[in-house]
Parts: sequence; C-alpha cells; structure tokens
Amino acid sequence: MTERIWEDLLSEQDRQVISKAGYDKEGASSWESRGMGENPMVLVIDMQRLIVGDDVPILDAIEEHRTAMGEIAWNAIEYIDPFLDFAREQDVPVTYTRVVPSSYDDSNHPDLDIVDAVGPKDGETVVDKSYASAFYGTDLLSRLVRGGHDSVIIVGNSTSGCVRATAVDAKQNGLSVVLPQECIFDRIEASHKVGLLDLWMKYAEVLETEEVEEWVETL
Repeated sequence: MTERIWEDLLSEQDRQVISKAGYDKEGASSWESRGMGENPMVLVIDMQRLIVGDDVPILDAIEEHRTAMGEIAWNAIEYIDPFLDFAREQDVPVTYTRVVPSSYDDSNHPDLDIVDAVGPKDGETVVDKSYASAFYGTDLLSRLVRGGHDSVIIVGNSTSGCVRATAVDAKQNGLSVVLPQECIFDRIEASHKVGLLDLWMKYAEVLETEEVEEWVETL
C-alpha cells in the first residue's frame, strides 16, 4: 500500500473530506483520474545541469545555479536511474524534455544538457520546450498518438511546476497519468507534498516506484 507522503500536512477535516467525497477511491468526479492505461510512455522532465546541479546541499547548489536542487535531485536520481533501465527492459519508450529558458541565447549551452546519470540512450527523443508543460508548443502529443500510447509515467521535476503542468495537460488530452513518487522532486518540501496531493486527488495515480514497476510488468 502506498505511503502517502502528504499525510502529515492534513487536518482531521481534510482526511474526512477526502474519504467522504471519495477522492481516495475515485479521484476527480468529472473525469477518470485513476486510470493507468495499457500502453505507457515514460516522460523524463527537465533533468538538466542547471536544475540538478552538484550532489551537495541545495543551499550550496544554488550558489552556482539559482535553479539547482543539489542533493534533493540526486536523491531522486537514485530511483530514476534504475526505473529508466527497468522501463527500457520492458520495452516502454522513454522520452525526455529539456527546458530552454529565454535567458539563454544558446540552446546548446552545457547548462541545458541532461545530466549523464539519467541521460537519453541512442534513439531516444529529447523534446525542447519553452514553458512548464511538455505539451505546450511541442509535438509531444503527436508522438504519443502515433505510438498508440494511452498513458504517461512522469519522472523528474518540479512537482509543483513542470511535472504538474505536464500531468494536467496529459489528462486533458485524454491520457492516464502515473507518478512514481520517489522519482519526482521539488526544491520546496511543502510544494512537493501539496503538489502530489493535488495531482493524486484530481489528475493522476500516485504510487511508490515499486508499485509502478509491478503494474508495468502486468502489461
């Protein structure tokens, strides 16, 4: 059973609302937010040098890049790296996104590279984006449709930003969304927990990484 990492934020009334309104069993009432699909694609969101940084405490990491998360990111990489290897072994395609901020004149700047620890393998797609959602202004949806994919497994960052925006757009485009919670991270712990809570209640299935792997093995 999934350990809900946001439980310590909830009041007793919050817990009762979630249970009485059925969010814990059915998710959002307006659409099927608990579906997991049968043909997923893994989306690796923005695992770049300027965001990941060195494996040091975040307050040290931001000395080099204000967006870097340091050991917060590297703790997630310990789960992301083996999960990507698992997905490839199961023939689940892996697609990467790379955010190119407007402050960078050179889209090939080394800061924008995906870190080697979880970098793409030969033949895997990297989709450049300018905004939070991996769907906005990109051909990602076309790639998913062409591949016959009905769901996405999202890993990377940040929970409250690009992961959330991508998850919401995926759901609004008719896809199921699965989030392995150890493979997702944010620079602010409260934002991470609340972001996962909101996504779980309304847009996505949030599970422990091991549970996601067990599901993939059944496909």
